[in-house]
Amino acid sequence: MKKIIFYTGAFMLSTVAFAQSNESNVDQIGNANQADVRQVGSDNFSDIYQSGGDADENANHEATVIQEGASNTSEVNQVEDDQIAVVEQYGSLNESSIDQSGSSNYADVYQDGLLNATSIVQIGDANDSEPNNEGEVEQAGLGNTASVIQDGQLNAASILQEGNYNYAEIEQTGNSNDANVRQWGNDNTAFQFQVGNGNDADILQGESLTGWASSQASVAQQEQYGNGNVAKITQRGSAHTALQAQLGDNNEVNAYQGNNENFSRQYQEGNGNYANTQQYFSSNDSFQEQFGDDNWATTRQTGEGLNISTIAQNGEANYALHTQNGLNNGASTTQLGDGHTSTINQVGNNNAASVYQSSVDFPGTPGPGGPTTGPTLK
Repeated sequence: MKKIIFYTGAFMLSTVAFAQSNESNVDQIGNANQADVRQVGSDNFSDIYQSGGDADENANHEATVIQEGASNTSEVNQVEDDQIAVVEQYGSLNESSIDQSGSSNYADVYQDGLLNATSIVQIGDANDSEPNNEGEVEQAGLGNTASVIQDGQLNAASILQEGNYNYAEIEQTGNSNDANVRQWGNDNTAFQFQVGNGNDADILQGESLTGWASSQASVAQQEQYGNGNVAKITQRGSAHTALQAQLGDNNEVNAYQGNNENFSRQYQEGNGNYANTQQYFSSNDSFQEQFGDDNWATTRQTGEGLNISTIAQNGEANYALHTQNGLNNGASTTQLGDGHTSTINQVGNNNAASVYQSSVDFPGTPGPGGPTTGPTLK
């Protein structure tokens, strides 16, 4: 079955000609291809290429492109079995690119505004599983950029951008990974990298376009290497930075940042570790590093600001809790070995506390700078 529908919005009457200069190219080779293109406006460009596929399949390729506005560009490239791509663009000067190979991949792009750009690349064969990799991008505003790269099976990636000049990038390699980015506000940046299976990553930057619940000029990055890891970053306010990296299996990390200019860095290497950072006011710094298994670290910074917290754990089943409620406090906990417990509670201003616990003689002590090898936190 081959189905092609073109509606370019160009009408010619006997006395008047409207030359809107839309251009659509469709090239289909193989089995059961379908292409629907609708362009209303001027100077829009659409290109669809579909080829390959199993002759026994009912639907090898489907591509739907709707562009209403001016100077929008859409490119869809689908190769092999059961690929589905849907593109809708409203506004002007938006760009969308979808490239799928393998089987049963699904990509959906919606852009409304000016100068938005999206790229989705999906590679993988899910055999009898449908859909395979799923990539979804929705943008509304000015100058937003989104990129999704999926290589493997049954991965899911979703990006929502509301506002101006936001940037989001998701890269997934492996199977059954889930990554989500939500950006509400302006000038936010989000990166997610997943290598392994069954990892879950979420970045939430703002919940409204303006006000205290929005996010402005914040940076969030998550890296997961292993299986079954969970990572979450929530940012409200402006100029925050949150960095998370996980190497191993079944680790969990969470960061919440409110108000302005907070910094959080969390690193986990091992299995079954838990780290949590909560920053509710401005200009706080938190560093958490865990090497080993089943360690637990929590930092709560609820004071006026300028608090610094450092937790470093190397071993197994260590517990550390920092609570800072005030201004310009400093807390540090270092745990080497197994089964240590430490709690620091600071209320007021200009307090300092340091805890060092060791049951085994280690050649080196982890610190805020992190390991010499492993992922690079930007």
